[in-house]
Amino acid sequence: MKLTPSLRIFVLLVMLFTGISTILILSMLSVHYFISGMDQILQSTMYAQAQDQQVIDGQPKTSHFFTVASRWQDLPEEIQQNIKSEPSEFNVLYKNIIGGSPITPPVKGFFVIKVLKGNEVRYVSSIFDSQAGTMSPPKGIPFFVVILATAILGIVMFTIVLMLMMRKVARPMKRLRTWAKGLNSQQLAQPIPDFHFSELNTLADIVKTSLGTVQESLDREQQFLGYASHELRTPIAVIRTNTELLQKLISKGGSAEKQAQVLNRIERAGLTMTDLTETLLWLTRREGKSLPLNDVNLGQLIRQLVQELKYLIHGKNIEISIETDDSTHQLPDTLCRIIITNIIRNALQHTIEGSVTIRQSSTLVSIANQCDSYADSFEELGFGLGLELTTRLITQYDWDYQNLDTNRGHKVSIDFSR
Repeated sequence: MKLTPSLRIFVLLVMLFTGISTILILSMLSVHYFISGMDQILQSTMYAQAQDQQVIDGQPKTSHFFTVASRWQDLPEEIQQNIKSEPSEFNVLYKNIIGGSPITPPVKGFFVIKVLKGNEVRYVSSIFDSQAGTMSPPKGIPFFVVILATAILGIVMFTIVLMLMMRKVARPMKRLRTWAKGLNSQQLAQPIPDFHFSELNTLADIVKTSLGTVQESLDREQQFLGYASHELRTPIAVIRTNTELLQKLISKGGSAEKQAQVLNRIERAGLTMTDLTETLLWLTRREGKSLPLNDVNLGQLIRQLVQELKYLIHGKNIEISIETDDSTHQLPDTLCRIIITNIIRNALQHTIEGSVTIRQSSTLVSIANQCDSYADSFEELGFGLGLELTTRLITQYDWDYQNLDTNRGHKVSIDFSR
């Protein structure tokens, strides 16, 4: 099984490596500059000795651990033995350190410098010997130990601070992970929790937005299925009823004209199902485009729909009154069909005994029912889905829609003019 690297461990290791490397480099620089500083001090002192002392060939002078001579061979024999060759450059400190370690002082140290005093050459040497007492042992903690302890303390402090920082960052990240894993449709409607850091809050917003888009898509698909299952009942019922009727006509030798009428109703129902499916897809996908307009005779459409929905009044005592004109208007025919079908179906379904009056004048359509007895409360207009779909379609086209209570009934009116 392939192991997936942890971002947290990766960042921790990179920062530890960077921090420890930086501390070690700075500690080495501190040691270097300490030694360089000591050399600079000694070099300056030896230069001053060369300028102060008056010497001649063969007669070197010694003062305060320093020997000043005008010739190389006049310097102490130990210097000549340990500094292998005569200095070739002026004002450069030559040295040879014997013994010692980072925590202990050296046993001996030999130093020599070549300088000019006017036009004369001077050699200045110095010997530090811890055994002979010319080198005093350092007081307190050795400088190298201080540097080493400081480096170790810096690494420990850096590690502790880094661990605390990673812990502070890891907590909100863990909260974000737990929140993202537990997101559902209810939590998507709630505000995003505060994850302390703006980057995490931005990431949480991206996650919520992405999942919200997926949820919206899923809701639209579910709405489409609900709308389709609700709206396709009427054309399916028309097809089934007329298919049975056509079979009877064929078996009994019915006239070709009647068979053609039944077949036309089946064909219209099939076309209605096709248009209905395309309309529902258009609505649930929210393409933001208007459906094509066609010449629609609302009066003819109403009479056709009432004929198709008459199966709903079987066994009921309902009087249907229809008043229409013969005007034609540029309208999205499938949407008009869906809306009018829903309202007529609702009126017929919710009335057991009474009357249903349908009036149409130009683009204004009103459907009212007077109920002597109810199937159930008429406030459940459209069985939920029908009312929701009707409202969405009307809102999409900004049509005027009214649903009013009347004496033992309801009156619904729609003006299809834009």
